[in-house]
Amino acid sequence: MRIRWPLAFHLAWILVYGPLASAADAEGNYAVWGVGQASCHQFTQAYAQQATQDYKNYLAGYLTAFNTLADGVYQATGKNTTTDNLTVLQAHCSANPLHSFERAVQSLLAQTRTTLLNTPKGKTVTWGQPPAEQRAP
Repeated sequence: MRIRWPLAFHLAWILVYGPLASAADAEGNYAVWGVGQASCHQFTQAYAQQATQDYKNYLAGYLTAFNTLADGVYQATGKNTTTDNLTVLQAHCSANPLHSFERAVQSLLAQTRTTLLNTPKGKTVTWGQPPAEQRAP
């Protein structure tokens, strides 16, 4: 049986990089790329100058990845628009200028976490997991 080049390449890629898929190291640290590395102070300055396109792009990618990878999540920030999300991020960054923009996005997600999994009010939600009554035993 002859294996075709694209198939062989993808199988080799999975074997080499598959184990690396758990993004964080043993201490929970991971690399942040792009403007996610920028400080909240830098974002606040860009926001004041209406120069937020790079931040919008980063946010869109981050939220798309989150929506893709988190179980039971369709749209992490609900009906919020990009403008709504940037306003929330600006408020967080004004109060926390030393935080990174990526940390501010995490804060945005934490603020909306009670609605992420469409959990009824009064139910406890564990981040990234369905409510206990929906988990497999």
